[in-house]
Amino acid sequence: MLRYLLFLTFASFFFSSAVASERFVCKTSKHTATVNLLPSGKYQYMAWNTPKRIAEEPDMVVVGGEEITEGTGVCRYTRWEFNKGNVQYIVSTPVTCTEAIPPPNATGQLSVFIDEKHSKSWWCID
Repeated sequence: MLRYLLFLTFASFFFSSAVASERFVCKTSKHTATVNLLPSGKYQYMAWNTPKRIAEEPDMVVVGGEEITEGTGVCRYTRWEFNKGNVQYIVSTPVTCTEAIPPPNATGQLSVFIDEKHSKSWWCID
């Protein structure tokens, strides 16, 4: 039995890392979102509405996003943009050189745009 459990633990780790490489996790008060790099080289956005856990089926999956890194020094940040119909999801690392100063425990931000207009944003909190 112990061998079987060890095998399952090893296999789940091996196969999960062979399927996708996790790039960023954003936990907000309303959602948990992940950005993964698939073996195909495409980015994937997955989101779960609270109180769902990431072990459950995601509420949203979008494949084919883009990773963009901008700025220099402390103003350098990375964002991932995903489009599904008229909705755009942007997940980004914190930008400290803007008017919107992130809370001290923020690891990033999740923003939603509908028809190119900002709809909502949440800070990713560690």
